[in-house]
Amino acid sequence: MSLMSDIEILEAIKKGELRIEPFDRANLGPDSVDIRLGKEMLLAKNVGKTLDPLKRNEANYFEKVSLKEGEPFMLGHHQFVLANTMESIGLDSSIAAQIEGRSSIGRFGIVVHMTAGIIHAGFGSKAPSTLTLEVYSVNPNPVLLHPGMKIAQLSFFRLGTKAQEGYDSKKGSKYVGQQMPEPPKAYLD
Repeated sequence: MSLMSDIEILEAIKKGELRIEPFDRANLGPDSVDIRLGKEMLLAKNVGKTLDPLKRNEANYFEKVSLKEGEPFMLGHHQFVLANTMESIGLDSSIAAQIEGRSSIGRFGIVVHMTAGIIHAGFGSKAPSTLTLEVYSVNPNPVLLHPGMKIAQLSFFRLGTKAQEGYDSKKGSKYVGQQMPEPPKAYLD
């Protein structure tokens, strides 16, 4: 498995092995693609009780927030949101991706993924899907998040052999076809 260069990323897009919709070549780096913040968020609320990942939490512990063009979201200190990306991604079962925050955003104390950094081979293969970012602020000051701003980057890896079963085809995959951020589904494990 090796990190794909800009040339390999463009070849994979041309062959249909990698789909990024919409794709803006200006977002292509030497070995990654910048992705932008979408307009849909789920804001974690303090519901005053302990949440159990192994149980379906019926309590509404997220508040849906839809951003409008030109209207940023103010992320406060120690605030957590799930946010979608503007781009939808589709990976062939021979390509996986890694999401990382951009240095320019990290320098504001913004974390864009808490733990879920791998996008599995075959994700979005049935239909390109948005990614869900796990955004958290450690900055002691509020930070404005603007829809459409470059917030993260994707690096792509070509697997040594194609996966036998890609993410979208694998039974039990919980986030197939997502277009909005979805709350956790660990209770389905």
